[in-house]
Amino acid sequence: MAASADLSKSSPTPNGIPSSDTASDAMDPFHACSILKQLKTMYDEGQLTDIVVEVDHGKTFSCHRNVLAAISPYFRSMFTSGLTESTQKEVRIVGVEAESMDLVLNYAYTSRVVLTEANVQALFTAASIFQIPSIQDQCAKYMISHLDPQNSIGVFIFADHYGHQELGDRSKEYIRKKFLCVTKEQEFLQLTKDQLISILDSDDLNVDREEHVYESIVRWFEHEQNEREVHLPEIFAKCIRFPLMEDTFIEKIPPQFAQAIAKSCVEKGPASPNGCTQRLGMTASEMIICFDAAHKHSGKKQTVPCLDIFTGRVFKLCKPPNDLREVGILVSPDNDIYIAGGYRPSSSEVSIDHKAENDFWMYDHSTNRWLSKPSLLRARIGCKLVYCCGKMYAIGGRVYEGDGRNSLKSVECYDSRENRWTTVCAMPVAMEFHNAVEYKEKIYVLQGEFFLFYEPQKDYWGFLTPMTVPRIQGLAAVYKNSIYYIAGTCGNHQRMFTVEAYDIELNKWTRKKDFPCDESINPYLKLVLFQNKLHLFVRATQVTVEEHVFRTSRKNSLYQYDDITDQWMKVYETPDRLWDLGRHFECAVAKLYPQCLQKVL
Repeated sequence: MAASADLSKSSPTPNGIPSSDTASDAMDPFHACSILKQLKTMYDEGQLTDIVVEVDHGKTFSCHRNVLAAISPYFRSMFTSGLTESTQKEVRIVGVEAESMDLVLNYAYTSRVVLTEANVQALFTAASIFQIPSIQDQCAKYMISHLDPQNSIGVFIFADHYGHQELGDRSKEYIRKKFLCVTKEQEFLQLTKDQLISILDSDDLNVDREEHVYESIVRWFEHEQNEREVHLPEIFAKCIRFPLMEDTFIEKIPPQFAQAIAKSCVEKGPASPNGCTQRLGMTASEMIICFDAAHKHSGKKQTVPCLDIFTGRVFKLCKPPNDLREVGILVSPDNDIYIAGGYRPSSSEVSIDHKAENDFWMYDHSTNRWLSKPSLLRARIGCKLVYCCGKMYAIGGRVYEGDGRNSLKSVECYDSRENRWTTVCAMPVAMEFHNAVEYKEKIYVLQGEFFLFYEPQKDYWGFLTPMTVPRIQGLAAVYKNSIYYIAGTCGNHQRMFTVEAYDIELNKWTRKKDFPCDESINPYLKLVLFQNKLHLFVRATQVTVEEHVFRTSRKNSLYQYDDITDQWMKVYETPDRLWDLGRHFECAVAKLYPQCLQKVL
């Protein structure tokens, strides 16, 4: 009996395979994609379709009930409710455009949707009707990435109408950030009273004077005076911080608005000057930002010190992602800070052939972090970024490829509305260690014996009269209708501190006095326009001998140029040995918000 029991345990199953108590859960990872692909083919060919959807203007679509019900609670309810629509072969949808329906169906059968500025809001509306939040979120993400002063109010009103929290919050943040630009737009006048208050009643409003807030309210009121006059006391009470306004300005307020202000004060109660919080824009301070600096206690790790020259305070900006070095740097007219290209430091001390990167980042002031933007089309080290005609240009630079180090001719253009880079006409000559500036909708590029200009409207490069003392690795800036070119290295590698000014209107170079500098201090210079005046930031190295020991010390100083006397005067010296500036350090000037930065000194 025992042998018989053992035999029964190992007996085969009818198909000859030994039985087992272990189950195997096999899965085909491509099954879902394959099913979706087959459904799309049947939709395109009109196979097994069982419902016709008619939208605005009589356009019809033959599709599958199961697919519509799977992506949309609206259609699922329609087809399973037992009402008339559940048995009809054709249903009519009001308020959905043909293009939007086509996009919804394409998403249903492929999981993809193609968004443009022309279709995004109509598609959002259709997705709202059909209760498809995944499409709504994709549309919201697209609109957020394409915000600009012209459309931000419209997007905010749209988001408020549909109750989309993230789109509403992000568009409102953008409006506050670009407030002075946005209030000039016609759409600003279309805000409701509550929408206006939600924007203005915030500490994050980017205005340097409270009077700007008052003026925006007046402009909004004058668009529809009869309907809006009754709201003025409430708006003034909730949105205006009168202790922050100049007394002379308040005294000149017209009686009509003065009465509304008096009513608002009764509603709000007396305000204390000490208890009135400043707006974000009122705390901004123009600072000099030093990239590629190393803190003296952190080895070779990069830090980005920010110098508040007038108060003597030193702050620290979030360092570039991936510790990028030799990036292109730009501060736009709207005070946005961008960096592009560069390289990531190698772990090898002897490596000099760095791999170029195509990164592109924008600095977010409120969070002190870098936000990723669409990558450059061409990786490049040391490119120059220039803002011209409402777009950004990445010009030249270098890469280490093929037979070694190569300078670049290529130029690309970034359109913030399209949120993408495109290639434009290349320079006639390849350039690295060059300079590029903008003046009256033209870009000027200087290097050695070459002086080029670029017209974005014509996509054309031309040559201009070169500087009288050809130099590379010099410094350029536009000041009082002239391009100043300072210092540099001549053909025999000799460093020079020559100063020349090119009068753009007269097409003429003028030699100025040399920058007074002792070459023995091994200076490295950077030119900036600070407080609307030319300044040179100088890193100097001094070597002293103490008891037969060589000691090195560094001083970082700021010199201001007086164009009347043609003289340079030292106006600032950085705290001693707070950080080390490398040879490739760069300086930029921007308005920064101290409360958003890390204070160092």
